[in-house]
Amino acid sequence: MRMMWLVGLAMTVALSGAQSGGRTQRGSTQQDDGRVPIAQAAQEVAQKFKVQIIVDPALTVRVTPTQADTLEKALDDLVANARDVVWRKVYTNKVLGMEPNPEQIISATRALLTIELGGVMVVNPRTATLNSFVANYPAPPNLEDTLEQMQPPFSAKPVYVILNPRPQQAVLRGTPTEQFAQLQQQLFELLARMSPEERSQALRAGMSMWMNADPALRNQMILEGMRMSFEYWQSLSPEQQREMMELGRKFFEQYIGGGPMDY
Repeated sequence: MRMMWLVGLAMTVALSGAQSGGRTQRGSTQQDDGRVPIAQAAQEVAQKFKVQIIVDPALTVRVTPTQADTLEKALDDLVANARDVVWRKVYTNKVLGMEPNPEQIISATRALLTIELGGVMVVNPRTATLNSFVANYPAPPNLEDTLEQMQPPFSAKPVYVILNPRPQQAVLRGTPTEQFAQLQQQLFELLARMSPEERSQALRAGMSMWMNADPALRNQMILEGMRMSFEYWQSLSPEQQREMMELGRKFFEQYIGGGPMDY
């Protein structure tokens, strides 16, 4: 009984711990494996090479800080092990007093990277203006020397953007109960993509967050969880109960650690 409840509890809180990047109880941003949030690693690169780097706030992946001696190599290192994440060099329109904010730059960069046409031109006949796009146009070697002479002019100082061009949006639908079930499914899928070491770290971080949660809320959830677990346990056959206890034992020994637990 206790084993089954602890398994359910660990799996539930692990989603928050894993998606928040596995922060420790003290709020540290660095784990034992040396990895840090990609935004932190990018900030260190920006300071080293004195450039502006914008990281999509939605990216929570952790990476190993780079020791590369060139900017391009450093950016390559940051995204090398981040699935579907890329970096791009971005030049923005040079308009006095109208500097684009990071959110606008990320949005515009993502929009350009996801256009599936090779080229498109949209004309407004009333104002005799147009918006145009050409995919994969060869960049001349002296591009930065000509940007400020363009009409309209562009800033010759680039911004480096790190993002996932096609992020998967997790949309929860239905009642709160159905949404909770969807989150549980996402949890299992997330754990399945992790290495054994990452799963262990995520579950330990989740348990740490649980132990530091509001005591009143935690006690309420424990009582409700125990009630639901008992009802479910009673519905199982003796053979199914033994299978559940064995599964829980293996789960904790593999992902949480420690010695065997008493049933």
